[in-house]
Amino acid sequence: MLKDKYFDYSMIRWGLVGITTTLVDYLLFISLYGPISSVFLANLISASVATSINYLTHHRWTFKSEQNHSRSGFKYLLNLIFWWSVSTSIIKMLLVSGLDPKIAKLVPLVLIVPVNYFVLNHLVFKRKP
Repeated sequence: MLKDKYFDYSMIRWGLVGITTTLVDYLLFISLYGPISSVFLANLISASVATSINYLTHHRWTFKSEQNHSRSGFKYLLNLIFWWSVSTSIIKMLLVSGLDPKIAKLVPLVLIVPVNYFVLNHLVFKRKP
């Protein structure tokens, strides 16, 4: 099995789960933002649905975590709240400046995606040594 200091198969699983849940989040946000015209509400609903799928899939499949849900779930929730706040603020700022919501929703990913694998792997779903 391919594994070294900088790569293991959890990175591929993380990418697949991330792409899938990003699509769920994006499509829900775009579908909801038009009718309700609220960045806060559309992003809250889309992120909540996508995050539920993301957490369960990462816990069981991506990182094969042995931590109980109360421990990893709490850390995941803190991570979620932080990144959701950052994301919502960036989207709101971009929409106020006139950017199309379909593009504004994607912009925060440039910041979040590179950092999140390491946060999830080493802090949230940390495996026992």
